[in-house]
Amino acid sequence: MASATVPSSATEDWLALVMGNTRLHWGAFQSGQLARVWHTPHLDRDWVARIQSSGFSAEVWQRVPGLSYSAVAEDLSQSLQSQSFQPQSLWLASVVPAQTALWANRRAADDDATCQVPTYGVERSQIPLKNIYPTLGIDRAINLLGAGDTLGWPVLVIDAGTALTFTAGVEQSVIGGAILPGIRMQTQSLSQKTAALPVEDSWLSRQDSSFPDSAFPERLPDRWGMTTPEAIASGLIYGTLSILQDYLSDWWQKYPQGKAVLTGGDGPALHALWQQKTPEIASRVTVDSHLMFVGMQRYRSGAMLLL
Repeated sequence: MASATVPSSATEDWLALVMGNTRLHWGAFQSGQLARVWHTPHLDRDWVARIQSSGFSAEVWQRVPGLSYSAVAEDLSQSLQSQSFQPQSLWLASVVPAQTALWANRRAADDDATCQVPTYGVERSQIPLKNIYPTLGIDRAINLLGAGDTLGWPVLVIDAGTALTFTAGVEQSVIGGAILPGIRMQTQSLSQKTAALPVEDSWLSRQDSSFPDSAFPERLPDRWGMTTPEAIASGLIYGTLSILQDYLSDWWQKYPQGKAVLTGGDGPALHALWQQKTPEIASRVTVDSHLMFVGMQRYRSGAMLLL
């Protein structure tokens, strides 16, 4: 990865890449603002080389398999689609070492200086949070940094992705959290480990990593299911919501004025169901699907001063 200097201007075009366990999450910044967000599966070496060699051009992205977009400010999105976006640097945060190695190490054949975009990895030691323990996921730390920056402290980040994680912070210091399987992981476990549970017959079979909301029904399922798929839906949805409420109850008991934010690919759909069950609790929780990029921008602004 690059080790010299980074663009000095906060308004330079740049890319943020957050590598999750299931997907790669991309954010394009223009004029100091998040302009576009998209997601891809983990990519192989050939695709990585092709994207890097193009200078991350918009034309190449259109051909990447499994590409999906998230809505951001429409006017800035249009400028990116018109291929005016030319990133000066790539900043990445990763919990997947194999993918990190691909993006950080360019093939020798791609060393043409005209197409190189310097890459900077998030360094644990430079994240401006106190009390980061050695195994805390970089993605969790970046989310907490973004949450504290935008909502203030104390703050609890709930990330509903491949795993369901809770990360709490007070006065820019990590105070702990919890990790358990997300709804998709629970679904896969039921499907793979139990021969008699027909997961494929229910809404659970319509999960598509390109469209996170497709893993959820629009309405709360019956709590007492009369078929096995209905019973599975009940257990997954009501079980997850009960866990959320239990952790929040403890959080607000300790920090009555504490903030809470829900993020991750399953966050919006899960929050919609939560509003139907206990709106008085769900309404106190902010939903921010792009929290990771807020944290990346905050990290980059500090790291630029150190390089």
